[in-house]
Amino acid sequence: MLVVPVVSLITLWLFAAQSTASEALHQRNIDTANEVYGNAVQPMLVTVAQERQESVVWLAGRGRLPRTSLDAVRKKVDGTIVQMNQAANSGRFRDTMSGQMKQRLAVLIGKLNTIGKVRGQVDSGALNKLEAFNAYNDIIESHFRFIYLLVADNGYQQAYHLTGMSRAIELSGREATLVGGVLVGGGRMTPAEYAAINQLVYERRYLQTTSLSGFTAANGAPFRQALGSPPATTFASVEDRILAAGPKGRLTLSPALWEQESKGFIGALDGALLKSRTVLAGDAKKTSDRTLWRLGLVGGLGLVAVLLTLVLVIRFARRIGRDLLGLQSAARSLAEERLPGLVGRLSQGDEVDVAVEAPPLRLGKTAEVANVADAFSSVQRTAVAAAVGQADLRKAVNQVFQNMARRNQSLLHRQLAMLDTLERKASDPEALADLFAIDHLTTRMRRQAEGLVILSGAAPGRGWRHPVGIVDVLRGAVGEIEDYSRVDVVTSAQEGIVGAAVADVIHLMAELIENAAVFSPPNTPVEVDAGLVGQGFVVEIQDRGLGMAPEKLAAINHRLARPPEFDLADGDQLGLFVVTSLAYRHGIRVVLEPNAYGGIKTIVLLPHSLVVPADRIGQGDAADPRAEEHAAANAPAMAGAHSGPRDPGHPAPGPAGTGPLPVTGTGPLPVTGTGPMPVTGTGPLPVTGTGPLPVTGDDSTGRHRLVSTEPGRGGDPLGATPGAPP
Repeated sequence: MLVVPVVSLITLWLFAAQSTASEALHQRNIDTANEVYGNAVQPMLVTVAQERQESVVWLAGRGRLPRTSLDAVRKKVDGTIVQMNQAANSGRFRDTMSGQMKQRLAVLIGKLNTIGKVRGQVDSGALNKLEAFNAYNDIIESHFRFIYLLVADNGYQQAYHLTGMSRAIELSGREATLVGGVLVGGGRMTPAEYAAINQLVYERRYLQTTSLSGFTAANGAPFRQALGSPPATTFASVEDRILAAGPKGRLTLSPALWEQESKGFIGALDGALLKSRTVLAGDAKKTSDRTLWRLGLVGGLGLVAVLLTLVLVIRFARRIGRDLLGLQSAARSLAEERLPGLVGRLSQGDEVDVAVEAPPLRLGKTAEVANVADAFSSVQRTAVAAAVGQADLRKAVNQVFQNMARRNQSLLHRQLAMLDTLERKASDPEALADLFAIDHLTTRMRRQAEGLVILSGAAPGRGWRHPVGIVDVLRGAVGEIEDYSRVDVVTSAQEGIVGAAVADVIHLMAELIENAAVFSPPNTPVEVDAGLVGQGFVVEIQDRGLGMAPEKLAAINHRLARPPEFDLADGDQLGLFVVTSLAYRHGIRVVLEPNAYGGIKTIVLLPHSLVVPADRIGQGDAADPRAEEHAAANAPAMAGAHSGPRDPGHPAPGPAGTGPLPVTGTGPLPVTGTGPMPVTGTGPLPVTGTGPLPVTGDDSTGRHRLVSTEPGRGGDPLGATPGAPP
């Protein structure tokens, strides 16, 4: 823990020292460049400019002028070229340059070394005066391309602007050379010469303006003074006269006067350049001194601070290490032993004393560690108290669910009994249809109440003593949804379901069938098929809806395959919890997958312990060993599906369905009447077959009534489960 700040401090010190050292190295590189390259390049620029002027004037005279001055200046240029090669090959200078700088310097040296080719073309007359002028300019331009890159890399803006003024002086020399050649040749400008002169004038003036605007007051003062002097004013006036002559115009200026005016202007700028360089060198010297002073301060004092900090950190680390080891042991014991055991006891419904289970930690002689221990003790007490509160809340919620559901069940059964009486007495077909509609709605309400019982961790009170045929079970489930008319039960299976599981299987199937109907277009059918397979008995429910995203489908199948975990935050998926609870209770597997219609196929696999052969339907479960096997196998699941306590007033139902609502009768009752009952409203689908319907609780009419939520509430599949009754 303490290594991090020490390393950070050392890193910061190294960074500061390295930054200061980089500045010092950078300043040293600038000084080296000025010493090596600057001393060699200045004479070269002067002599090459002189050779350019002599060559242009000689060409303008068409060979009639003497070559004495031209040959003399060429010898001077050769001497400066030797100095430039020595500077370019200097190891000190080359070490200060980047790769791109070296490339540009190599271009300049190459053109200087091949200047003899230009001279030969001048001597032979292969070049006119403008072409010779451009050939020498190209050599000098190579220097400026290199020097601009050099000062840009240095990052010193004043040096960059000073280079701009130096180039402006060079452009003045070019202008003086070109105009001088025109005057020697008779004073008449060709269009190309006029364009070149025009470009030189305006480019030089632009460089002067932009460079002056970037100078400091001290660096720019010499240039402002020079540009405001009489030679500069006179030179500008003569320039304007030359530009006013236009292409093919004849200049009336004498060569001697032009030479005098141009030399006066260029001399004034050269003097200003020298003064500005002196000021700039002084600034660089001050910058270098400050950099060296900062390097000594940062390097020396920073190193002392780092060493002192290292000593203090080591002493503090030894002291705090002992206290932290004790705190670590206590925290690990709490996290790995005490808290997991506490959570396990709470999940089993044990009573827990927060003060006993979360004693304060008394560790550490260091104030910081003691404060951390106190804070950790507060967190421990809060966590334990929150866990206890959540456990109490779950118990209370389960109790409320059970009480509400049991009361609703009692009222709904009484209402169903009254409806049975009214249906038997009714003779008007319309009134009978209305009674059937109310009967169907009440049946769905009863399924919703049973859903609340399931959410509370208990089992519904309804049950059957005898096995019921799978077709009747599926029809009973279909009868408990709103859009029963869209559901087609296409199976001809003859097997049955043990009586202890009939109510839960009907409820589970009703939830899944209603889910298929709700989430598919209202004009499409929902098909239900069933049959015996190797692993048990399978029921397939297929809709023709829009299907489901693969990620969401995988998430739902994952939840269906795990033990039910009820969370109040998942209020829109209560139907999924009901299906999961019922499937877990009886060992039923439920899987959703896409079908060929683009919708969803729900596969429900019932274990062999729930299924009886056709010859056992209608006989008591006690005579069927599968019923006893199923009851024994699922008793732990029924008892442990939820950790909440059972309602003392409503004992958990046994495997044979002997819940609070007693089963009346000993077998299935025949459907009353001799044929299907006509329905003219929206009532339940009438039973048209002649087979028996199983008896449900004290409902002596044999109707299968279980309720789900109204369609359209909530947008999540298997999310339409018990809320408030409609």
